[in-house]
Amino acid sequence: MTITSKSLYHTNIVFLFEEKSFTAPDNSTLAGLYYGEAAIGARFIDDPILQTKVLELPKMQLKVVVEPLRLIVEDLSQKEPQETSLISESLKIYQKLFAQTKLQGFGFNFDIYYRFNNVIPLKDLFLNFVDEKILARSDLRDFGTQFTLEKEGGRKKEQYFLKILAPLELTVHVNHHFPAQELPYLPPAIGESPETKNIVFPLQQLFEKCYNETDEVIQNLKF
Repeated sequence: MTITSKSLYHTNIVFLFEEKSFTAPDNSTLAGLYYGEAAIGARFIDDPILQTKVLELPKMQLKVVVEPLRLIVEDLSQKEPQETSLISESLKIYQKLFAQTKLQGFGFNFDIYYRFNNVIPLKDLFLNFVDEKILARSDLRDFGTQFTLEKEGGRKKEQYFLKILAPLELTVHVNHHFPAQELPYLPPAIGESPETKNIVFPLQQLFEKCYNETDEVIQNLKF
């Protein structure tokens, strides 16, 4: 199968924290992350039942979600990883809210549409798992599967959820998880003081790499 098009329609970055050191930020701190023009149209929600706080930032095309032990920053722009400001903005938010909280891991989530040059044999794939009599009085509309790959000696996990939507189209949700206690860091040059960019650059590179690596898995699916 040859990929003829690929489009990203949702992505986010997730930071996971150690339970003992985690304290959810107060409402004023979270709601005040952005001000001025960046805060135009902002909406803050505090749901005590779900223990979730949400800050929607339409001007920034971001949504910030704080859950128990998790910070999620969602990119609403649908821009490709090399074009979005998700990584740089999420690190600013992370450092403002959780600079003193111990990290347990981080990861990226991507929702991607793929289109192929050949028809995907949807029915044949389905019949590898189910008896044909199931289709006697039914029409098969879609089919999916899930699998997890552990890489780099356990330092990375990739979880894939695949769903065939049409004869030529596949949607993929993939999570790249790193059980790390520190974010990737680029040591400062001689005479340079450590700055946010020393984290932004390697994390941005990793973000783009994970997105592009998904192609290798999809291209090697046996349809």
